[in-house]
Amino acid sequence: MRSGGQEIHRVSVPKSQIVSPGQVVSAGQLAKMKFSTLSIGGKFGKLLGKPYKPFYLMIYGSRFNGKSSVAMLLADELVKGGLKVLYISNEEGVKGSLQEKLLRLKISSPIHFVEEYNPKQFRGYDAVFLDSTQTVGMKPDEFKIIKKQFPETSFILVFKANRDGSSKGGTDWEHDVDAIMHIENQSATMEKNRFPGGSSETIKMF
Repeated sequence: MRSGGQEIHRVSVPKSQIVSPGQVVSAGQLAKMKFSTLSIGGKFGKLLGKPYKPFYLMIYGSRFNGKSSVAMLLADELVKGGLKVLYISNEEGVKGSLQEKLLRLKISSPIHFVEEYNPKQFRGYDAVFLDSTQTVGMKPDEFKIIKKQFPETSFILVFKANRDGSSKGGTDWEHDVDAIMHIENQSATMEKNRFPGGSSETIKMF
């Protein structure tokens, strides 16, 4: 298939095997299970490695350090990889400043943006970004419910940082995600990562 003169290859990716929270599996069964991973290119691939599907990522940082820009660049990378992405820009809104950021970062992939937080809109999306999780008003208990309602959807949670630089999400949130990415001075560092092949190196993102 060709689009705009460029050849596009569509690859069929098997669904990840999902184990429900109450399901008991033996060590032998677990050893034989197949869990799908995402192949992400560029800087995010170096940082994250190969995330399992679905994955739960926290991105946090202080104001004006680039956390939303990094989140949008990740959304762009996921869409390029064939995922359908919804980006909830609840803090900034879908306004001129978001447009400016989109143009400055040279993002042209078909990410879907919306300002209002409404879980009914999540159906059909492979990944949902919440920017920010505080302005959305989501609590850890609600997130646990959302994950059960959308077991095949990855969630990327953007958090503001405290004045001392630590995450405002706190330990409850940190236990609920697979990986934590800290943004400072437009650079990213993985502080927690359950995915194979990731790096703890600090990388300038833009």
